[in-house]
Order: sequence, then structure tokens, then C-alpha cells
Amino acid sequence: MRTAVFSIISPNYRPAARVLMGSVRRYHPDWDRFVLVVGESASREEESFTTVRLDALPLPNARRFCFRYSLLELNTAVKPWMFEHVFARSYDRVIYIDPDVVLYSPLAELDASSFLTLTPHLTGSIAGDEHPSERTILQAGVYNLGFLAVTRKPSLARFLAWWKEKLEYQCVIDLARGLFVDQKWIDLAPGLFPDVTILRHDGYNVAYWNLLQRTVTGAGESATVNGQPLRFFHFSGFDPGLQYLVSKHHHALRLSEVGDARNLLDEYRVALRAAGWESFRNEPYALGFFADGTPIPDAARVAYRDSIELQSAAGADPFQHPELFVGLRDAHRRPPLTARAGVVSYRILSRARPLVRLIPRSVRTAMREKLLGRKESAPRPFGGEAALPPGLNIVGYVGRETGVGESARLCQKACETVGVANHVIDVDRTHSLVQRAVYRVSIYHANADQTPVLHERLRGVFHASSYNIGCWHWELPELPDKLIPSAQPLNEIWAPSAFVQSAISRKVTIPVVHMPHGIEVTNIEPCSPEELGVPPNRFTFLCMFDFDSVVHRKNPLAAIEAFRRAFDEQSSVALLIKAAHGDSHAEEFAALEERLRGIPNVYLADRLLSRAQVNGLLASCDAVVSLHRSEGFGLILAEAMYLGKPVVATGWSGNMDFMNSGNSCPVGYELVTLDRDYDDYPAGQQWAEPDIDHAAHLMRRLFDNAAYRKQIGDRASNTIRSQFSPEAAGLRYYKRLAFLGLNEE
Repeated sequence: MRTAVFSIISPNYRPAARVLMGSVRRYHPDWDRFVLVVGESASREEESFTTVRLDALPLPNARRFCFRYSLLELNTAVKPWMFEHVFARSYDRVIYIDPDVVLYSPLAELDASSFLTLTPHLTGSIAGDEHPSERTILQAGVYNLGFLAVTRKPSLARFLAWWKEKLEYQCVIDLARGLFVDQKWIDLAPGLFPDVTILRHDGYNVAYWNLLQRTVTGAGESATVNGQPLRFFHFSGFDPGLQYLVSKHHHALRLSEVGDARNLLDEYRVALRAAGWESFRNEPYALGFFADGTPIPDAARVAYRDSIELQSAAGADPFQHPELFVGLRDAHRRPPLTARAGVVSYRILSRARPLVRLIPRSVRTAMREKLLGRKESAPRPFGGEAALPPGLNIVGYVGRETGVGESARLCQKACETVGVANHVIDVDRTHSLVQRAVYRVSIYHANADQTPVLHERLRGVFHASSYNIGCWHWELPELPDKLIPSAQPLNEIWAPSAFVQSAISRKVTIPVVHMPHGIEVTNIEPCSPEELGVPPNRFTFLCMFDFDSVVHRKNPLAAIEAFRRAFDEQSSVALLIKAAHGDSHAEEFAALEERLRGIPNVYLADRLLSRAQVNGLLASCDAVVSLHRSEGFGLILAEAMYLGKPVVATGWSGNMDFMNSGNSCPVGYELVTLDRDYDDYPAGQQWAEPDIDHAAHLMRRLFDNAAYRKQIGDRASNTIRSQFSPEAAGLRYYKRLAFLGLNEE
């Protein structure tokens, strides 16, 4: 198997790359070696490996790409492009290894049949919550991307495209949003791609975070770890100038505490110095400066990627515009030992919370800021009236039988369930006493395009509120730029699914919080498939959609075709297409009627139902099918699952918050790029094209296998009722408002 190995460095890490590649050459002399150098201003002398310059990679909008990321973020963000660059040289397998790694024996356990080979941070549990802990490992990612082996397989192009899409804008260190450079994304890989191997050999990726679980014995080639051969040691955070610490990332772990591993660390210190560490340690990073030589603070990069206005003003090359970032500075960092002592002290005081709460709040805040070394930013004021009591003003089109109307009603139900004080403001009612803020926080259930309309119409509510929240839905992976200004009157946005959160958070500068709906179906008015034209005693699949929600996105034709392939002319089963507002979309409705002509056992009903009748229809059908191309949340699917109905739906977008292969029937798909605009969905974005044969197979299985149907339905109901109940949603609201300090009198 023709194999290449590569690493990525900035100029000051060249000695580490020399040591790494020397160890690779020793144990795998047949592997070709490459090093990508990021931020080097001039070429260097010949090396024992092939050097690749950053400009050899086809990064999208390269200067903007490089500006938005810090050194660590950029060196990890370019990884999939480098994989693609090396694979283009016809290698069968490409392996990435961090530069601060040394091999001590051949990597004999690598399986050539695996598409991806990952190494977990931990193969043993860690007690306690001090760093490194299982909690901090979860934050950083389960697998350490200091090592990744990729074999040329059919999934390669799809994997690299997916990874590049994630890292173009979201390769950041932002633990609050669940992101940690490229590494956190790979947690998804074993579920998304076939043939992924988790290599649990204790001799791989030995490092400071697992040294207390892995005992190193011996030295050099004869070293073992928990009795297994040491394959490679990851010297993460090792600084040759620090004589006593194993890693600058773990100030409590001393060389004297790691047994024979100390020999490896001492030898590595010597090897780095021999490779030129002293002369390279202060090597400049060319991408760390504006064109005029001014250093670029990380705060400028964060501001740039969070502001569409800065991006527009900076044009194609932000490095040429230092004047746009004047006054932005990085926060002062306390010495590591001081910071650690402050955190420990804060935790001790937290355990005495009942006594600490006797101290005035202002003093408590000052103490917390001092110990943790950070200034706590209060919620952004928006001219609110401090006299208003805690609670939520729920603003929306509450009386309408639409998705956003139901969103507002679900919010009120969640608040009522847990006792959060609330006041409903129906936008369609005009009485001034009704349309006023009663509580200090307002949440607006209107999407981005309608938020400016609400702001113009209800300026008094916005002004009176101390904190304004938007509840937005969006159905594609990226919020269009034209909708970004809609966030201006808001303090934060609540997203009903992780899919929506990702789409919006990459574009706006305010917090975007994952806040799923609370689902409960109790108001049920009888409404059977027979009332809508289905003959009696039929097993009925229900496909429900609104023409106003863009028929191409809802994709009913795919459900019809899947049904045709699954059942042909079998008379004991039916597909009910329940549409709405077909009269407003005459051409599309006519096309749907034409498609149905000649297909047996498919019935079309276009009529408006009340919310209670919709619930009744869901309760009386046998299964629900939605081969949508995208969903922001998938309310009908969640409601059907609440009622214990099996759901066959495209396995992509917002509905995957609550759907999985154990509680429903997710349908395979292929992501496609929109070749034209579809109403508000612009060309160039992506959505899913469901696998119709897979959908037909699942529909047939549900029809044929009553035990499977019951198992899926029971699990579906349990998921929604336990994890997505009004009580669960209300508690999420309460905790968020408490975190913001908006629950206190």
C-alpha cells in the first residue's frame, strides 16, 4: 500500500517536525513524508521531508480564510485540504501526525481495510473533575486528532467535502458553543462514515492527559505501556525550557510523577535542541501581522469573523486594513499557577453556597470575577425598564394555524408547565393594553424576515424589555447574508434545533442558544383518513405539508414515488397526501395532481384543518412519511412520534435532533447544491436528496412487520415525552434566564 505521512507546522515548530519525521523514516522508511508550513515568510534549507507551502492549497478566499483564524485554529483548519493535496499524488493511504509526536516502534496495528483510523484520548476512566478530566475531554473531543489515518475508499471525497465545509468557518476554539478546532467535529465521523476503526491500543497517543492511566515502562524501542509496545508518544504542550513540567497544559503534573515516561521527555528535550529549537523558537509567524507590520490580536480575528460589516469593509484581504481593528486587544492572561489557584478557591467557595449567598450580590460578583480572572458581561441592555418583574412576554402570531404560531403556543405551554410567569402578545391583535410588555424579557416567535416587521410595529415592547430574544427557524445550512441585520434589535436568538443553531450562529454576533420545542399533543378532535377520501380499513401512510412552506423543500413527489415502488397496486395500504393552501399555488397544485394520475391508492386532500383536527389525523393514521429536503425542526414529525406513530423521514436537518435509527426510520440521502433559487432558499446552498429506494424499503418493512412497527412507535413516544416535553423545554428556559440573571427580583 503506497502510504504518505504529513504534519502541519508554523515556522517555530520546524525542529519538532524534524524529530517526528526522523522517527517515521526509522520505522517506516517506505512512507513518503510531507510537512505543510503555515505562515512562513521565506523558503528554508532542504529537509529530509517534502515541504509544502500554504499557497499550494486551494483554500476558499485564502486571505480571508487565514485572517479569521488564530495560529492554532488555522493550522488545524487546513487539514482536509492538505489531505486532498497529498491524496492527489495517487497515494492509497495518507496519515496525519502532529509535529510534537515521536514514533518508538512500527505502527503495526494499522488496518489497511479501515477507511478512517482514530485514537481516543482515553482508554481508561478518570476520577474527579480536575483538568484533565472526562468532562474536559468531552469538551475537546473524544478522539485526539494528533493522529488520523485515512485510506482511499469510496467515502473519501464525501468525507473531505464534509470536513472542509465544517472547517471553512467553524474551526474555532469556542467551548461554550461546543466547538474545539477540527477535533470536535470528528466525534461525528464514526456515525457518519463507514469502516471507521477506533484503535484502543494503549501504546498509541500516550500523552499528559492519559499518563495516569497508562504506565510507561522502559525506554526507547523497548518501552511498553500497560504491557503493550509503545508506538508513539504525543508530547503535547511540552516546552524544553520548562524543566519540571510534563506539559504547559497540565500544571499539576510533574516529571517526577510519571515514572519511566520521564526518560522519554528528557530524551525529547535533547532531540529538540539538537534539531535547532533554540534558533527556531522565536521564528516569526508571517500571518500574525497586518501588512504594515502591526501584530494582529486574536480579538481582531474574532471580531472579523463575527461581523458582516467588518468582513465587507476589509474586502478580499483583511491583512491590508489594520485601521479597521484599532483598539481591539487580547485579554490579559494571568500566570497559569495563579489562574489555577483562583479556580480551586472558587470551587471551594461554591460548595458553601448557602453561606456565600448571604453576601451582597455585588460583592459576590466581584469575588467571582477576581477568582476566575474574567469580567462578567451583563446581558446587553436595550433600554429596558428595570421595574418590570421577571417573566416572559411571548410575542407572535399566536392565533394562526402556522408553524410560527404553534411555536409561540408551545412556548407558552412550556412556561405554564414549570411556572415561568408569562404574558402572551398576539401580533394580530391591536389593542394597546394587550400589546405591552408585562415582564422584563420578551421572546419573539417570528423568523428572521419578519423580525424587522415586529420591531417596527412593537417598538414599545422592545424598548420596555430588558432582554429581547428571537425564536428563529431556518431550513438550510447557512442563514443568508441579507437576513443578518434582522438580529440587530435582539440580545440573543433561540434555535429550535442544533441544525438551525449552526446555520444562524455562523452569521450573527449575538448568542444563539439551542432551545428545542416542548411537544405535547392533547387537544385532539376526531379526524380520520376516511374523512379525507381514503377507503376504510386501509393501512395509511400520511404525508402532510403546506404549499406556503415551499413544495420543493417539502418534496411530496418523493413520498409518492417511494410509496409506488413499495406497494404497487396492493389495495390494503394507502398514502394520504394532506396539503394546505393549494389554491394559492395553482401551478404547483396542478403538477401534483398530474403526478398522481394513474397511481393507485394515493389520495390527495387540500383543505385547512384546525390544530385539534391535525392532531386527530395524526392519531388515526398508521405511519407518517416526510421525504423533505430540509427541515428547521420537523414539528409534525415530533408530534407523530409523541403519539407513538412510526416516522419515515429524511435523515438530515432539524428532525435529527429527535430521530435516530432506534426510534424512527431515517432515510439515507445525498447532499446536493441548489442550482437555482427556490423562493427564499438561494442557489449555491445545499439540501438533501432522499434515497427513494431506501424509503420504499422502510415503508414496506413497517407495513409487513407489526412487531417492528410497535417497537419503533413505542421508542418514538418515549423519546419525545421524556426529552422534548413541555416540562423539559420550560426547565431549559428557566435555566437560561437564571444564567443571564434575569430570574431574580
